[in-house]
Amino acid sequence: MRRNAITLLALVLLISIAKSVAADADDAPNRRLLAPHAEKLRRIVFTKHFDVFGSHYAYTEAVSDEDALNPGGVFKEFNFVGGSSLCLLEMGDDLVARETTLLRDENGVFRDPDVSYDGRHILFAWKKSARADDYHLYEMDFATRAVRQLTSGQGVADYEGIYLPDGNIMFSSTRCFQNVDCWHVSVSNMYVMDRDGQQMRRVGFDQVHTNYPQVHPASGVVTYTRWEYNDRGQIYPQPLFQMYTNGTHQTEYYGNNSYFPTSILHARGIPNSGKVLAILSGHHTPQRGKLAIIDPSLGRQETSGVTLVAPVDKPRGDIRIDQYGQDGDQWQYPYPLDADNYLVTFRPHGTKHFGIYFMNRQGERVLLAADPAISCNQPVPLAPRPLPPQPTYPTDWRKTTGSYTLQDIYHGPGLTGIARGTVKKLRVVALDFMATDIGRKHGPSPISDLAAWDVKTVLGETPVYADGSAAFEVPARTPVYFQAIDANGHLVQTMRSWSTLMPGEVFSCTGCHEDKNEAAPNKPTTMAQHAGIKPLEPFYDITGKGFSFPKMIQPILEAKCVRCHQGAETAPPDLRATPVWDGEARKFWNQSYHALIATDRPAPPANDTQQVLGIIAEKSRYLNWIGRWSVPVMIPPYSHGSSLSPLVSLLDKGHAKVTLTREELDKLSCWIDLALPHSGTWTEGMTPEDGAIYRKVYSRHLEYEKQDAVNVQEYIKNQAPSTDTGN
Repeated sequence: MRRNAITLLALVLLISIAKSVAADADDAPNRRLLAPHAEKLRRIVFTKHFDVFGSHYAYTEAVSDEDALNPGGVFKEFNFVGGSSLCLLEMGDDLVARETTLLRDENGVFRDPDVSYDGRHILFAWKKSARADDYHLYEMDFATRAVRQLTSGQGVADYEGIYLPDGNIMFSSTRCFQNVDCWHVSVSNMYVMDRDGQQMRRVGFDQVHTNYPQVHPASGVVTYTRWEYNDRGQIYPQPLFQMYTNGTHQTEYYGNNSYFPTSILHARGIPNSGKVLAILSGHHTPQRGKLAIIDPSLGRQETSGVTLVAPVDKPRGDIRIDQYGQDGDQWQYPYPLDADNYLVTFRPHGTKHFGIYFMNRQGERVLLAADPAISCNQPVPLAPRPLPPQPTYPTDWRKTTGSYTLQDIYHGPGLTGIARGTVKKLRVVALDFMATDIGRKHGPSPISDLAAWDVKTVLGETPVYADGSAAFEVPARTPVYFQAIDANGHLVQTMRSWSTLMPGEVFSCTGCHEDKNEAAPNKPTTMAQHAGIKPLEPFYDITGKGFSFPKMIQPILEAKCVRCHQGAETAPPDLRATPVWDGEARKFWNQSYHALIATDRPAPPANDTQQVLGIIAEKSRYLNWIGRWSVPVMIPPYSHGSSLSPLVSLLDKGHAKVTLTREELDKLSCWIDLALPHSGTWTEGMTPEDGAIYRKVYSRHLEYEKQDAVNVQEYIKNQAPSTDTGN
């Protein structure tokens, strides 16, 4: 009886193994599809792990001490299930893939494999336990199977590492110590280091997550997903961005002003083309969705450059879906072998786990690896590959600044219909992102569903010359955005994204939100070029300080308004500085702020309803400002702001014998055009106890910032020559 049981167990194991490594019977007729690609498919590295997901596509870090950073002491997102393998598929002349386990961890998780350009090393992330370890980067020498650890640190996650053609490594990391604006979870930004894990320096300075960097084999640029929502709703803008391997030239690749695709995930460049193969997914979704080719030469917004594949189809209509692509067959982690043939992680509709498949553009497929107990993910050929081009974009890390040059602000759709000469200057605003949330409401304003997401600092202004040109200097490694200002100090147009320069970088813009597929107009030297790149001019005495309503607007109200507007029997509104406690936000706000911003519109629900309604501006009795839930698409000039605010018009004309100076009117207009920030720092308005909690978390950010400065100096010392031209 015992002998029969052993025999039966062996038979079950053999069947299980056969299922995990062999093609489905239905795939047998399609095995001929593998023959032309046999050399590329000879060895494939992949992972087995749980289906990584949370309430949002990006929440996959599972930082071990997330609760220590959360004042409430409760994990909001901790997505981790131990038990994982780093695996190898080897395909013989019979075109049958056979599986070998390279590493196995019953408690940990392996993820994000990448293969060096010479095909000799495997880079991967490994988290060895839920609470005692975090994702860090490791490298395996394939010939010897020797493994070395490249990054470390308790309470930080390093993952999605890739080899760069210049010999460095780029990866996503939570070392920035920021918090997502709308939910308590750590943020990941982009970092670069050398092959030994040294000279690590931050190259992404973004509001929330940036994910999945990949070097495009045809252009050499790094594509990556960037989630952003500066002065607009957070659901739709998860566009594909690009940068050079040294962090320069960070700009849109596809979809930065689009409802669709909701999220662009796992994008990889298609060889010998400017296209990428990617997953089109949603916002509140796992990392999975529909397989598509994105061709930016056909257009860069909405469906213009998108073709669904496997099978081929063209998306049509006005697509505004939060949880896009979650029905039917599901894809992850595509790897294009060429324009028409791919490795994919695929889960047919009705099945439980993902498997590794070869698939062509029409949807014909061959199963290469599957496991009845767990998903197989992230296939990457283990083979040498050509070095891509290495475009150079000079930097000089000895400097602390970078520069922008603008050819003609009136070129492009951002200022459609605006007469030349209207814009007199550009206001440059820096964004300060949150380290941790304290209360349920987030942001530097009490009505957090309506006003500014982040703390804002006016760095200064620069003239726009008569020909529409400008040239100015900004702090490097600092997220900034621009506002076009007219002769009255009012907003004409605002940038609802941000830009970041590396030290010594000079970034050139053609116009205001110009189409990147257009050739730059052939114009003579601009007036700004003749004048040269200039430092920013101060914006009164508030330059370089976080914009604080209590410190910058309340004094104007006290001097000019409060004697008549102090509540009780006086004329409304009550413009006194009386502190008002907000239990949800756990902050004090000025009564005057509440009175001015109060609107009859209810706060929007946590879904895409308001986006679909097409809201741009919010309005109160006194003010008009860009809505925090404003649409992701391009907005018209003069569609919101101080120029449309009744309070500004009233005071500009003179009200009850009250006359404001130009400085006072400019500051008031600036506050409105910045989307009404209340707090100039994240701790302004907090109780001493809550302020101490915030500063404790922020100290982790400062700790890694200091280490970053040391690493930068080491990097500078090792550069020859000292001016970096591409590394």
